[in-house]
Amino acid sequence: MIANMSKYSFLIHHSEFHQFVETLQHTGVVHIKEKAEGVSHSEEVLSNIKLLKKIEEIKKYLKARKIDQTTNKGELNANEIIEKIEEIQNTLEQKNTELQSVNKKINQLKPWGNFSWQTIENLEKAGKKINFYTCNRSKYKPEWANKFELFELNRLESLVYFIVISDNNLNPDIQADLVKLPSENYREVINQAQEITTTLNKLNQEIHRIANYAEPILTAFSNKIKSETDFKKATLHASDKADSRIKLIEGWIPEEKENHLVSELNKLGILFIKNKPGISDRVPVLLKNNAFNKLFEIIGSLYSLPNYREIDLTPFFAPFFMLFFGFCLGDAGYGLIVMIATLLLRRKAKPDMKPIWTLGFFFGLATVFMGIIGGTFFGIMLVDLNFNWIEGMKRIMLDQNQLMIFAILLGIAQIVFGIFLKAARKMKMDGFRHSLSIIGWLIIIMGAGGSFALGHFDVLSKNITTPLFIGTGTTGAILALFFNSPGKNLLVNFGLGLWDTYSMATGLLGDVLSYIRLFALGLSSAILGNVFNQLAFDLTGNIPVLSQLFTVLILLLGHSINFFMAALGAFVHPLRLTFVEFFKNTGFSGGGMRYEPLRKIDDVKY
Repeated sequence: MIANMSKYSFLIHHSEFHQFVETLQHTGVVHIKEKAEGVSHSEEVLSNIKLLKKIEEIKKYLKARKIDQTTNKGELNANEIIEKIEEIQNTLEQKNTELQSVNKKINQLKPWGNFSWQTIENLEKAGKKINFYTCNRSKYKPEWANKFELFELNRLESLVYFIVISDNNLNPDIQADLVKLPSENYREVINQAQEITTTLNKLNQEIHRIANYAEPILTAFSNKIKSETDFKKATLHASDKADSRIKLIEGWIPEEKENHLVSELNKLGILFIKNKPGISDRVPVLLKNNAFNKLFEIIGSLYSLPNYREIDLTPFFAPFFMLFFGFCLGDAGYGLIVMIATLLLRRKAKPDMKPIWTLGFFFGLATVFMGIIGGTFFGIMLVDLNFNWIEGMKRIMLDQNQLMIFAILLGIAQIVFGIFLKAARKMKMDGFRHSLSIIGWLIIIMGAGGSFALGHFDVLSKNITTPLFIGTGTTGAILALFFNSPGKNLLVNFGLGLWDTYSMATGLLGDVLSYIRLFALGLSSAILGNVFNQLAFDLTGNIPVLSQLFTVLILLLGHSINFFMAALGAFVHPLRLTFVEFFKNTGFSGGGMRYEPLRKIDDVKY
């Protein structure tokens, strides 16, 4: 659900404004309302924003280079760490560029061996010129050695490396590539590469050393800068009144957190006015859910927060999403792996990651449940096994036709549930009469559709279902066709109702059929798992030890591939069903602004 917000307007004398904003920071419950016309940030605020971005980049850079889990005490403060890391990064970039250049020279000189350029210069002074050549082996002609002073030095892969000594004023007529070599010799460039590599190693060791203690220092510094920046940004959203002697600032506070704030304001003698949110106000959103539903807030946030006047859909899609994941992954063995892995990861995880692994545990639990319903355990079809302890479970296992029907029924249930929520949302935002057309569609779907199904499958006598079908269908049609736009004339309502009828009829059918993907993905996962089992036991032969080894390898590789692909689909496709089919049928509009109160982040020594 969405927490109720109150709008507070504060009037403060300019001399007390600084102390007042500090009080808001320490209270930590007021979301400052931004000016409608916006504000221009000061150079200091913009500088702080850039600094915060730089700190996060350096933290991420150092985190990837931390080699010791223990936190050592460092000698540098936050600013010194930032300067040092930037200096090292620049030096690393420069040295890596130098190393690339030196390695290029090494590759050029290596085929020619270690020679002295001084010797070549002495020969040139004596009237002799040395040219370096390469050519393809197929084009190299041994008779060149009879015509010129030619010396073959090396053959590597398809190339021949040779030199020709000639008089300074002569150019040998040889169909080969003339090579221009660096001015250093091979041993010199090898030494240069070793020196640069040594420098790089020292710089990387320094980074590793700093990384082992920098994170808490940078985090504390970042918190301090963020608090200062938030303070300054908050002051920019204050308006001047009474010739700048009075400051007016507005903010949003959750109703449940008002008492403490009011107590602090009364101590300071601050004048404030409390109001309910207006129709035109853009109110920040604070979600309030129980421990289970709160786990799914991160999934909803991938799409958008609801706006303040909507219904929070998190509690309503959470159980469906969990069941859909289990349906798609569809193997009880895979579900056990997910449960065990997430429990182990949760034990060692940081506090902000624990909810993610807890959510994963519930996904694994749903997969075990749906794997039992589908009768699959690591690709083994449980219905084919003849163990006493499985016989009782077989009663709840479904065949392929039943699983497909189950997937479609799940889709119908979620879509109808979504339309219920759409009616409730419309009722909350616009009033009861604006929800009548949606209620009409619910009567048609559940009343007329349900009575038709009960009669068709002989659950109830047609003497009962036929008048029920006609009555509910007529009632629903009247509401859907003539009450979809309250306040407009009858013909406009009827025309819009016909258009809504076309949209609903075509849209609902497509939406329901989309849920068949649950059955298809679960079935493909089960079939592929079974195929890998057959490959492992049928194609490995009867060679002692070796056959068993290949069996294990095929099982591990095959089920790893199947698990990865199935798990990816088990997350992506429920997302699609939730954000497209379900959210669309609830009339979800989203676009909510997250509640972010002005607060003072606790100082940590840095």
